[in-house]
Amino acid sequence: MCDFHPGTINKINFPSEILDREVTLSIYLPKDFTRLFKYKVVFCFDGLDFFSFGRIHRTYERLREENKVERAIFVGFHYEDVDKRRAEFHPQGARTHLTVKAMANEILPYIDRTFPTFKVGNARVVLGDSLAGSVALMTALSYPRVFSQVGLLSPQHDEVIQTLLERCQFKEQLSIWHTVGIEEDDFELPTNGRRADFLTPNRELKNIIEAHGISHNYFEFDGSHRWKSWKELLDELLIYFLSDNISF
Repeated sequence: MCDFHPGTINKINFPSEILDREVTLSIYLPKDFTRLFKYKVVFCFDGLDFFSFGRIHRTYERLREENKVERAIFVGFHYEDVDKRRAEFHPQGARTHLTVKAMANEILPYIDRTFPTFKVGNARVVLGDSLAGSVALMTALSYPRVFSQVGLLSPQHDEVIQTLLERCQFKEQLSIWHTVGIEEDDFELPTNGRRADFLTPNRELKNIIEAHGISHNYFEFDGSHRWKSWKELLDELLIYFLSDNISF
């Protein structure tokens, strides 16, 4: 077993048989971690970005000191490169279904075996930005009783996600926090320089989610499709999912 240190980002190479590769995971145990208590788990697709650009663990520790959030462990799922990210995160990616399956059948069981966690769906949060938001939503729609809490930062939405919403059973167990920037109607994609509209599809996704009667907290922020904007929203996101007073 790896030696995990509280208060630091612990990187491991997790061997996934489903993805047929090693997945780099960043695991953050809070400074006050103890095995005497159970923890919620926050899974972050685009994990390196959440830790490096979002500084989500620092935001958590500050909120924890202010007694605004509960005990939680953070697990970041890294992508290998831009092309492989698209293949494993995009709604129409050739390997995205394998990512979802690996999260539910390999990575989650490993975390539950290794740490004292609440082993219920409403104590597990899946987060993602952009394409990572898409795969986070697809994970929850595929396993709503396993991952029932979802945080979406400007996800990409298309007919694949709409079909999953229509087919999802137990969708009443889901709780979705969802935001998009009002400046995202004409965004230059960093990978190819093309222009893209994230705002209109996210408004459509909002309407579809609400039509299915899913618990949905949606708002639009004054900003663009960048971590500079998303980082400012992490306080609200963490308080939304980690302030249920299950265990202090």
